[in-house]
Amino acid sequence: MHYSRRQFTKSALLAGVSCFSLGNPLLAAAASVYVVQPGDTLSGISRRHRVSTTALRQANDLSGDLIWAGQELNIPGAASSTGTAAPTTTHHIVRAGDTLSGLAIQYGVTVAQIKRDNALRSDVIRIGQRLTISSGSQSGRDYLAGVRAATARINVRRDNWVRIVVHHSGIRNGNAARYDAAHRRRGMQNGLAYHFLIGNGVDSGDGEIEIGPRWHNQLLGGHVKSYRINLTAIGICLVGNFEETHPSARQLAAFTQLMDWLRGEVVPKAQRFAGHRELRGEQTVCPGRNFPLAAMHRRYGS
Repeated sequence: MHYSRRQFTKSALLAGVSCFSLGNPLLAAAASVYVVQPGDTLSGISRRHRVSTTALRQANDLSGDLIWAGQELNIPGAASSTGTAAPTTTHHIVRAGDTLSGLAIQYGVTVAQIKRDNALRSDVIRIGQRLTISSGSQSGRDYLAGVRAATARINVRRDNWVRIVVHHSGIRNGNAARYDAAHRRRGMQNGLAYHFLIGNGVDSGDGEIEIGPRWHNQLLGGHVKSYRINLTAIGICLVGNFEETHPSARQLAAFTQLMDWLRGEVVPKAQRFAGHRELRGEQTVCPGRNFPLAAMHRRYGS
């Protein structure tokens, strides 16, 4: 695969990336810019250039691991900084295919925040429109530290998992322990139907990724009707009713980090992706009309 690169002088880089201070060690060490190619992931780029994903996020003010073809990434010359990028404001010119939910994922913010910053009364945007995007302070945050540590102690059935299905819980409250108890009361002997649960800040942290017993023990899911799909599909549930509200920016950042990590490093065969309602025979609105499913399909395929 051919990769495009442009070398920049320190002065040119400083002029082009206004969100970093002169004292930022990542900026001072940056040596090149990489243009993202179709199929690239942040973890793959980090391995190729021998820098950490955390360093890449900080050098590019990324929230989560979401990148897109044609995007220019600053490649830092060192990955030693542990600082967090400061909140910044940028402007986005709407292009064909853009949606508020897709932009929320791209910039690591919420749909509600974009609407508030631009005095929008609906989700309708038009080509050529200039939107103000205020990045959140969660830029560069790593949501996977605990998940990586726990998974390192698990004998993952890498050849078994071929699909990932996303859900919403349908209610505002709850965490892994509560849902696990509820599912056992419903007769599910393996407990929590999902392999991972992403909190919304009510009963667990906003963007906190909790691991269910089915992932710990590498058991089939209980999150869809089809036994065959449950055997080979990892279930990820975001807490909330996304028919009524939107997932938070931190939930979406955690979800994309988890997806990229699973598909890129842990279960590379799990390349099929679907929302619960898209599976044959499922009569549900899950993961809700306000979950940015179309944007996720542009990133992860069908």
